[in-house]
Amino acid sequence: MARRMKAWAWAAVAACGMAQGGAAAERFPFVLPGDDVAKNATDFSGLNPRPAGTDGFVTIRDGHFFTGDRRLRIWGMNVCFGANVPAKADAETAAARLAKLGINGIRFHHHETAPAPRGLLRPPENGARILDPEMLDRQDFFLDRLHRHGIYANLNLHVGRSFTEAEGFENADDLPYDVRYSKYILYFEPRMRAKLKEFIRDYLGHVNPYRKLRRADDPGIAVLEITNENSFSTKGTSLARRLPEPYRGEFQRQLNAWLLKKYGGTGALRAAWRAGIEPPGAELARLDGGVQGRGAWKIHTLKDAPYTLAFGEPGPDGAKAVKVSIPKAGPSGASHELMLTDLSLKKGRTYTVSFAFRAEKPREIHADVSRQGPSAWGSLGFMEKLAAGPAWQKGTWHFRATDDADKGARLCFKFGESDTGFWLADVRLREGGTADPVPAGQTLEAGTIDIPDRGATEAATADAVRFMEETEAEFIRDLTRFIKQDLGAKMPVTASQITYHGARITADTCEFADIHAYWQHPRFPGKPWDSKNWTIGNTPMEAAPGKDVVFERAAWRLLDRPFTMSEWNIPAPHDYAASVVPFAALAAALQDWDGVFFFDYASDAEKWNRDQLGGYFSFAGHPVKLALLGAFANLYVRGDLAPLPARAAGTCETRLPAALGLSHRIGIDPAAKAPDAVEVPAGARLASADGAVVWDATDPKRAQLRVVSPRTRALWGMVGSQEHELGGWTVRTGAIERDYATIVLTSLDGAPLESSKHMLLVAVGSAENEGMEWNAERTSVSNRWGRGPTQVNGIPAEMTLRAPVTAVHALDGRGVRSGTVPVTREGGAARWEIGPASKTLWYEIEAGSGGGVR
Repeated sequence: MARRMKAWAWAAVAACGMAQGGAAAERFPFVLPGDDVAKNATDFSGLNPRPAGTDGFVTIRDGHFFTGDRRLRIWGMNVCFGANVPAKADAETAAARLAKLGINGIRFHHHETAPAPRGLLRPPENGARILDPEMLDRQDFFLDRLHRHGIYANLNLHVGRSFTEAEGFENADDLPYDVRYSKYILYFEPRMRAKLKEFIRDYLGHVNPYRKLRRADDPGIAVLEITNENSFSTKGTSLARRLPEPYRGEFQRQLNAWLLKKYGGTGALRAAWRAGIEPPGAELARLDGGVQGRGAWKIHTLKDAPYTLAFGEPGPDGAKAVKVSIPKAGPSGASHELMLTDLSLKKGRTYTVSFAFRAEKPREIHADVSRQGPSAWGSLGFMEKLAAGPAWQKGTWHFRATDDADKGARLCFKFGESDTGFWLADVRLREGGTADPVPAGQTLEAGTIDIPDRGATEAATADAVRFMEETEAEFIRDLTRFIKQDLGAKMPVTASQITYHGARITADTCEFADIHAYWQHPRFPGKPWDSKNWTIGNTPMEAAPGKDVVFERAAWRLLDRPFTMSEWNIPAPHDYAASVVPFAALAAALQDWDGVFFFDYASDAEKWNRDQLGGYFSFAGHPVKLALLGAFANLYVRGDLAPLPARAAGTCETRLPAALGLSHRIGIDPAAKAPDAVEVPAGARLASADGAVVWDATDPKRAQLRVVSPRTRALWGMVGSQEHELGGWTVRTGAIERDYATIVLTSLDGAPLESSKHMLLVAVGSAENEGMEWNAERTSVSNRWGRGPTQVNGIPAEMTLRAPVTAVHALDGRGVRSGTVPVTREGGAARWEIGPASKTLWYEIEAGSGGGVR
C-alpha cells in the first residue's frame, strides 16, 4: 500500500537532504564505468552457469527454452554495428562487464548492415560480397568470451543488408524507403534469396577457431532469427505496385502463376472476383475542395497550434482541392484529425472510399472509417496508411463493414505526427462497389493480370493477400529447412517478429515467436532519423495500465511455444526511462516469457566505456538503467516472482486486452476458434490474485507499481512524498523530481529479505548529461545532448526493514564502498535513511545476529 507521508515522517526525510515542501536536491555526477568487472555486491554474474552451452543446445520443451534440465530465461542486450566486432581487449572486458550486470544473452544485430570495419561484410567486389576475415575473427573472439561468461548469443541473419546494383540487382539503389534493406522484396525475389543463403552458408558454416566449432554446431548460440522487422503480406499490394522493374514484374509474374493454378483461366477468375459486388449506391459523404462540402466535417486539432484549411486550391484534372496547413506536429497521428461524423453503416454491406491526395514533401497520412467514440474508436473495415508525395495520387478502396453503426461512424484522416502540409481532393464515401474487376486486355493466359490496386474488389484483394501469405510462409519454411537440414544447425529458429508476419503465419512456420516494443520511440516529423528534428512523448507508462506497450505485446504470445521480446526500450532522454528495466522483468516473470533483450547496449566498436547518455537507445553510459539490471535479473532470471497461475487465450484473429496481464498469462492459442471468456478488470488499478503485484493509476499523478516477493521487493512510478508498505519493508519517500523513482531491494544470498545477510538496495530517478538542452515542451534536446559525466538525482527516503541489519554502505559507480549510512534498530526492525547526500544510486546492506549497529 502507499499513502501520503505522515507529518511525523517529515523530520526524517529532512535529514536526507529534503525539507517539507522543498524542491528536489541538486543533481550530482554518477557513472557506471564500462570496464567495471569488480567482484562485489553489484556483481550478478553468479546467475550465469558457465560456460554458455555447457548443458548442450537450447531445446524447446513444454513451450519453453531449456538447456539440459534447466529453464533458460534470457536477460539480454542487443549490440549493433561496430559493437558486434570489438577489439579483442575490449571484447574480454565487455563480456565480463555484461555478465556482472546480470546479462546472459546478446543479440547480434545490424552486423551485416554497414561494410567492414562497422560490420562483417566487405563492400561488393566483382559482383559479390564476402565476409571480412579480420571482422569475423573479432566476432569469433567476442562470442568465445561471452560464452565463457555464461552469455548466450542470438544471431540475426538478415537485418540491414541491402542487395545493391553492384551485386547485379537493377534499380536496387533507388528503391522506396519502405523497402530499405531489401525488405519486402526479399520474400519473392529469387536472386536475393539465393544471395542470402550464400551468406548464411558462409556465416553458420564458419568454424570459430576459439571455440573449434562451426557456428551451426555451437551450443553457445541459443537461437537464430532469419530476418528483422520484415513485413510482406501484412503490407499488402500497394507497395508492390510502386516498385521499379524488374521487381514489380517479378511480383506480377508470380501472382499470375498462382492465380492460373487456382482458377485455370480468365473466365473463372472474373466470375470469382465479381462475386459479392454491389452496384454503386448513394453517396454518404463528400468533401469538395471548392466549398466546405456535404456533411458535418469536423476538426480535431492541437489547442495551441490548430491546423487550417484553405479551399479552392488547384487539384488534379481541374478539380478543386483543400489544403491542410499544420503549424506544429503533435505527439501522435490523432493530434490532428479531419473527419466526417455521424455516418451509418450496415454490417456486411460494401462501401467505397475514394479521394486524391498529395503533400508538400513525402509524409504519411492515415485514413480510416472507424467508430467516433466517445469510448470506442476501432476500425469498421477500412484503414489505410498513405505514402503521400508532391505528385497527385488517386485512390479507390472497397471494404465491407465489420459492424453496424447507426450514426456512430466517421470517415477520418489522421496526420498529427508531421507538420508537412498536404492536399485532399474529391473525397467521397458511397454505398456499393465497382463494375468489372478485370480490366479489358488483361488475361491469365497471357500473364497480364495486374497487381490489384486500391480499387480492387474484396475477392481480388483477398486473393492477392492469400498469394502473399503463401509466398511469405514458403520463404520461411525454405530458409528454415536450409538452416536446419542443409547446414545442420541445431538451435531454434524464428523468422521475423510476429507483428510483422501476423499470428497465423508465425504459428504455422516458426519454432518460437518474437516481438519488439518501445514506449514513446523517437518520432521524426521531417526526414527519417533527423538528429535535429525529433520528439519523444516523455510521459510515464506507469500512468497507462491496460494501454501500455509491454502487456499489449504479451497478448501476441503463442502459448504453445517460447516467446521472446528481442527489442525493448524507453529511449533517452526520457524522464521516466528507469522503468524500462522493472517493466521488462515484471512482464517476463508474470507471463513466463523466455527472454527479453534490451535495445541496445552499444553500437560502436570503441565506445564501451561511456560516461554520458549516448543517444536514444544505448544502455552503456546510462547509469539509471544499468544500476537496475542486476536486481531485476533476480526477479526474473532467478525466479523471485513466480508466473501467474491463471491462463487466458485469444486467437490468431482476436487478441486479449493488456489489462489482463497482471491476473492471467495471456497470449494466443493457434488452435482456438474463439477467445476465452474472461472478465477484464475495469478502471486504472490492476493486481495479481495474490496481491504480490499492484499497478495503481487511479490517481495518474501518483501512478505506481509495487512488487512484493520474499527475496525481491520493488516500487516504481510517481512515488515521491508518500509512505509505502512492501511486506516487512517500509519506504517513506521525500520530495523527488517529478515524484518519480524506482526503488528495489534484493537479496544477494538467496535468502528471504528478512533473513538475508547480504542485500542490495537501488534507488534511482533519472539521468541527464551536463549541458543537455531541452525544448520548452521537454520533448526533445535536438542535437544538444551535452557532455559527460552523467548527472543523476539522489532519492531521499527513510526505510524500515524487519531484519537484523547491521550496516548500510553507500557504493560508488563500480560498487565499491564509499561511505556508511547510520542504522538504528528497535523491536526487531532496522531503520536507515538514504538521499542525495550519499551521492549514489545503490547501497550494500549487511545483516546478521552478530555485529554492531552503525
